[in-house]
Amino acid sequence: MKLGNERAAVREADAVIRRVGPDDWERLRDVRLRALTSDREAFIETVENARMFTEARWRERATPTERNVTFVHERNGTFDAMVSAFVGDDADTAYLVGMWVAPELRGAGVARELVGCVIDWSRGHGRARVVLSVKGGNAPAARLYEKCGFVELGEPPPLPYEPPRGERFYSYSL
Repeated sequence: MKLGNERAAVREADAVIRRVGPDDWERLRDVRLRALTSDREAFIETVENARMFTEARWRERATPTERNVTFVHERNGTFDAMVSAFVGDDADTAYLVGMWVAPELRGAGVARELVGCVIDWSRGHGRARVVLSVKGGNAPAARLYEKCGFVELGEPPPLPYEPPRGERFYSYSL
């Protein structure tokens, strides 16, 4: 119990969850590189690839549109959690991707809030569902999405990216 209270205290101290914009590109880059370095196995993208992105590419990733968005947890001017969503060819489906929470904040409710932001954004943009994939061995992530109301799919849905083998797929109906 004490650990949970300590995590809640860390979470509450001067923190906000918000959508990023183009001027946030450096902090978005920093949190993404931290995520890719600390939890390499959780992502399709590699830290080596992401390090090669130009400033223009990071600004593009940070700029919200009708088809993509990124939300972050910001504390003391630093981003220490993030999630993105985008819409592919199927305009009814938003894809939740790139979820990462700093280890010291895990279990403090940050991930649930970020998922809620993606769900709200998707609903507000007229999407019918949110779809995501989880590494097969990532039981904590699977539990998180199930607690948020996602349902595991028996068959992989059509995806605008090639998931690695062994992925589990989830959907949330809006």
